[in-house]
Amino acid sequence: MIHVFCNLEQLEDGLLPMCDMTFDIVEKGYDEAASSWRLGFRADATPYDPVGFGAVIPVSGWREQVDGEGEEAFRSFWGPVTLHSRGHESDRLLALMADYYGVAEPPEKRGLLSQLFGKNVGISGATWKFADSINCLAVGIASNPALIADDVVRMKLFFDEGIDNGRYAEVFFDVDIRGGIGALNEKDEDYRADLLHWLSIPGNVTANPYANGGG
Repeated sequence: MIHVFCNLEQLEDGLLPMCDMTFDIVEKGYDEAASSWRLGFRADATPYDPVGFGAVIPVSGWREQVDGEGEEAFRSFWGPVTLHSRGHESDRLLALMADYYGVAEPPEKRGLLSQLFGKNVGISGATWKFADSINCLAVGIASNPALIADDVVRMKLFFDEGIDNGRYAEVFFDVDIRGGIGALNEKDEDYRADLLHWLSIPGNVTANPYANGGG
C-alpha cells in the first residue's frame, strides 16, 4: 500500500512542505444510473493505521470554459464532485491533516475553532469525525473529468458558502483510474482552517453554492 506522504516535496530550508497526500484507488465502480464513478482511496499512514476517503465523480454535465483563442486557448471543465467518509479511515485522515497543520490542540474558548477542533485531538481520529458526504464545486484543469475512465484528471475542488467573507477553501484532487492512484494536494496554507471546517461538519454537507441550480 502506498504511503500517504510518499510524494511530499523535498525542501532544502528545513521547512515542512505543503500537505500533499497520495492514495491507492482500492475501490472503483461505475454507476450507470447516476453516470458517475464511485471511487475509494486508501493509504498507509505508518506509524498510524491506514487513512482514506471516497469520491463520486460524474462523467456528464461538465460545463466547458475556454479562455483565449487558438493553440493558446486554456480549457477547463466545471461540475460537482462529492467526497464521502470511509468510516474510521476518514476520521483518521482528518486527524492526520490536523496534526500536519499544527492544529492538534487548539486553545480553548476560541469561538468556532474550539467547537470544531475540540479539546483533545489525536491521530486515532477518536475526536475527529469526517462528514458523511461533502458536495463541492470542481474544475478540471486542462483535463475533462468526463474522460476519467481513460485519462488522468487533474481537478481543483472548491468549498464555498457562497457569501462574502464566508468559509472558503480549495484543494487539488488528481485521479488516475488506470494507474490506480489518487492525490489530494494542498493549494494554500491559508485554507487549512476552513478546509478542516468543511470536512468535519456532521452529516451530508453542501459546500457548493451552485448545487441545485443556485448561483
